[in-house]
Amino acid sequence: IHVKKVVMIIPLLLTSTAAALSTASAVQVNAFYPAPSFFPGLSVRGDACGLNWDKGVPMTRKEKDSAEFTIEIDCPSGVRDFEFKVLADDSTWEQGSNHHFTVADGSRDIYPWFNTKSGDTSMIIKNVYSKELNNTRDVIFYLPPSYYENSLKTYSNILVMHDGQNLFNRATAYMGNAWMCQDALDTSIIGGTIDEVLVVGAYNTPDRINEYTYVYDPSEGSGGKGDLYLDWIESTLLPLVQKELPRVQIKRETLGILGSSLGGLISCYAGLTRPSVYGRVGCMSSSFWWDENDFQNNVVPASKPLEPLNHIYMDSGTGSLGEKECTAYTANIYDQLVTDKDYSAEQDVFKYVDEGATHSESYWGPRFHIPLEDLYPSSTV
Repeated sequence: IHVKKVVMIIPLLLTSTAAALSTASAVQVNAFYPAPSFFPGLSVRGDACGLNWDKGVPMTRKEKDSAEFTIEIDCPSGVRDFEFKVLADDSTWEQGSNHHFTVADGSRDIYPWFNTKSGDTSMIIKNVYSKELNNTRDVIFYLPPSYYENSLKTYSNILVMHDGQNLFNRATAYMGNAWMCQDALDTSIIGGTIDEVLVVGAYNTPDRINEYTYVYDPSEGSGGKGDLYLDWIESTLLPLVQKELPRVQIKRETLGILGSSLGGLISCYAGLTRPSVYGRVGCMSSSFWWDENDFQNNVVPASKPLEPLNHIYMDSGTGSLGEKECTAYTANIYDQLVTDKDYSAEQDVFKYVDEGATHSESYWGPRFHIPLEDLYPSSTV
């Protein structure tokens, strides 16, 4: 009798399991694009769930003049994720990286763009006042390629950068030597190695050394206004960005701060002392020597990382004595963060050495794609 019961139960279990395994998951993709009524339509190509990269499956437009296009896709059991892209008229591919869809999520909203391959750097806000520092400065912006083409898209990958006059324009850069950040941004976004990033470039002022250092250095006879500068970013600059660009969303997880030299020092300082504000931190050729290495001697040991840990990128060169010293200091700080502060090596904190590079925009600009790929990697990576 007991044997019969067991024999009867096992087929039922097997049948139930087989039924579960054969169940497909229906997932939905919603694409939002402000297209005119005569727009030929959107289609989807991908690598699984009945999709392929050779011929698209049409999406359905919600209404004649609607900006919403949708498609339901049946994914066989066992398919956990897939990649896809949207095409206009099944002929013009959307720009940027592939979309990564996790089947368990059920649905995904996307905001594609098709025609624009470069960002815009024409937006400059003049004479932004700081009550903390009692001065003014200009602020320049890099608006990513999709910004004007898809007016429905919002942006949370926001990167605050220092020395704004040196970032995009040789005419305003010190000695005419600009980073030309737009080159790395455009290439990386269109090439699909990073997600779109909106850059806010705050110009420096004649008080640059004081503003980019958080402590007075007796050997330099200056320094110590760094916290006031960071207060200005929070109290004035970020609200201004949201006011002037209403589609910007400031989120700790994707708000970044990045600079070089003293700008690298103040960025790393902001990341460790204001971890609730910045989730991404970039410190290039940073002046960690300031005030007899105060950053590694005092700031790092006193820091209290916030979960989830912010991501920190640091780099340096080897082409001059100063850069070689920076490489040694950076390696020491990297070890401190990993050993004493529980940062995961190469995941939470990453360091890069540019062999032969000197302390110059001539090297920071060409390698700018490296911190971009580390701090804002494509969501398909």
